[in-house]
Amino acid sequence: MKKLFLFLILFHLSCLSEERNVKAEAEKGFLDLSHHSFVNEPFVVLNGEWKFFWNTSPLQIKETDSDLFLNLPKHWNGYKMNYGSLGGFGHASFRIKLKLADNKQETMALTVPEQDTSYAIYANGKYLGGSGKPGPNPNEYIPQVKSTVVVLPQSPEITIDLYVANYVHRKGGIWNDIVISNYTKAESRLTKRKINETMLSSILAFVGFFFLVMYFYNRDGKHTIGIFLFSLAVLLRTISTGERILIEFIDVPYWILLRLEYLSWYWSAPLLYHYFYTIFPEDFSKRMGAFFYTLSSILTVGLLLPPVYFTETASIYPIAFVANGIIIFIYLYRAYTKKRMESKPLLFGMLLVLAAATNDVLHAESYIHTMYVAPASVVIFVFLQVMTFGRIVRQTMTKTLEFAQEQKQLSNSFSRFVPTEFLYHLGKSDIRYVDLGDQVQKRMTILFADIRSFTEFSETLTPKENFDFLNSYLQRVGPIIRHNNGFIDKFIGDAVMALFPYDINDAVKAAVEMQDAIRIYNGHRANCGYIPIEVGIGIHTGNLTLGILGEHKRMEGTVISDAVNLASRIEGITKLFSSRIVISADTFIEASEGLGYHYRLLDRVAIKGKTESVFVVEVLDGYEPDKASRLISIKDEYTLALDAFRRDDFKEAIDGFSKLLDKNPDDSVSRLFLERCHEAKERTKMEFGS
Repeated sequence: MKKLFLFLILFHLSCLSEERNVKAEAEKGFLDLSHHSFVNEPFVVLNGEWKFFWNTSPLQIKETDSDLFLNLPKHWNGYKMNYGSLGGFGHASFRIKLKLADNKQETMALTVPEQDTSYAIYANGKYLGGSGKPGPNPNEYIPQVKSTVVVLPQSPEITIDLYVANYVHRKGGIWNDIVISNYTKAESRLTKRKINETMLSSILAFVGFFFLVMYFYNRDGKHTIGIFLFSLAVLLRTISTGERILIEFIDVPYWILLRLEYLSWYWSAPLLYHYFYTIFPEDFSKRMGAFFYTLSSILTVGLLLPPVYFTETASIYPIAFVANGIIIFIYLYRAYTKKRMESKPLLFGMLLVLAAATNDVLHAESYIHTMYVAPASVVIFVFLQVMTFGRIVRQTMTKTLEFAQEQKQLSNSFSRFVPTEFLYHLGKSDIRYVDLGDQVQKRMTILFADIRSFTEFSETLTPKENFDFLNSYLQRVGPIIRHNNGFIDKFIGDAVMALFPYDINDAVKAAVEMQDAIRIYNGHRANCGYIPIEVGIGIHTGNLTLGILGEHKRMEGTVISDAVNLASRIEGITKLFSSRIVISADTFIEASEGLGYHYRLLDRVAIKGKTESVFVVEVLDGYEPDKASRLISIKDEYTLALDAFRRDDFKEAIDGFSKLLDKNPDDSVSRLFLERCHEAKERTKMEFGS
């Protein structure tokens, strides 16, 4: 028992552990961090006096406009102005000037957690990001609550402006710590927080479902439905507070998210009381439970009102919330003194939940500045319930659940090696039903993507750096393929082979989005001092055979087709023309008017292994927007020059391609054709001279 308690406490601490913040106190809107070591103390909280500009956006600030200061983090409610105290509604700018080390090489970032109820971040007058849309009035304002990490300019002196607006919540202003740190550290911390909350949510969902199943197996065990409902309420609170991971998966409007937060808060207390009442009905008061149910029902009806009204309950309900926990603890202690079955671990769990709930209430009211810890504590509490009331049932069900979980994990693991889409097109619902020789004929579009000069590039990296780089790159392009109804058939070193079984435009759209993602990726690489990468993409449409190849001890899913080889060769053609995206004429013709992108014909090229040459087409949208626009604007002139080249009118072609290069010196295709024209013209002279 003691070992289990120790394990649960360690689990709780692992969920909450992170490098601590160092608080720095600004004076009169200025903070000198030029001698601070961000290596030893990476996270610095920008507390203290920030300049306060009421009803002023950062772009309207004049330093002489205000000599007001506000100690952050703090709501502006009650702030004394000449004409009276401020309420919750309004908009304001907060300014601080930072002094950093002159020789700082690392990229610095600012982490701004959720604020009430929208904010924008400016550095040296430039907008960097934010949450929602702050504005001078409700018509120009969009509320949203989420954390933001922005990269700060590489400058020893930085003026940071936080523009905050609120027209829906009872309180406005900055109530969470603003932290400056190394960019990599900031991203890592935010990611860890989201992972922790996702993990806690998953555990709560699983355990809640577990007790729901137990209830259906044993309807007499009313405590099981009680812990299910309580787990559900805490799960709802976990995904709607903190980093609000719900909005990572679903675009939930602010007014819904806020009501979900309050709904989960209102009902977690009475549901917890009801749970304990079902276990110890002799020691818990039924009337007290009815009181908390009535109170929560009234407050829930209040959620139909605008947020400015029901958020006022945040000043009153914490008293009832904590009182509920204290009453439960007293009744549990009564059960413990009467030596009720398993009351001791429940008493310990309730003490932990009560302490965590008190912390969350004080944090939400900005009396203290910690973090939400109640969900993690509830996980420990729920585990105690599993231990206390599930011992007998677990002996019979644990093996079944573990087997089902293993099967699910096994299936998920296999799906990462053999895509479920591959099995679907084979007519198989599960990897277990696949047999050697299974095959099917399909017409699909094949996409090949390959990193240019990867061999030379990889020689500069260690094996680990190579793997890390490739995984970083593939994690960016893989989701794009899936999002566009395709699936990855295989990785061939740094190359990706993907299949698009439905619409040709899916493949072309994926290729364009992949190039967009690579440009963003190159921006991150540049910030970290790494060289950019270029990727060529070839696309072809044709008939192919999907099947299971190998022998009985070793099988794998594969695709066999001349169309696959042709798609791979077309990708190689991108190097010849220095193009980003090249598609075959078959793909182009079959897409017809459905190809929603700009293109230009390249040439008929010889393909290794094929007797006949193949026409290829370049998709111009694969370039940077500026370059793509320039190439699209001269498309007609390019077509005329190419026509002259194909008619062997090299003089006209040279003139045409030269003019094109004058307008677009980076047009590698026109440059290649110009060189071919000169070579052909020289051959003609030599032949004529001979």
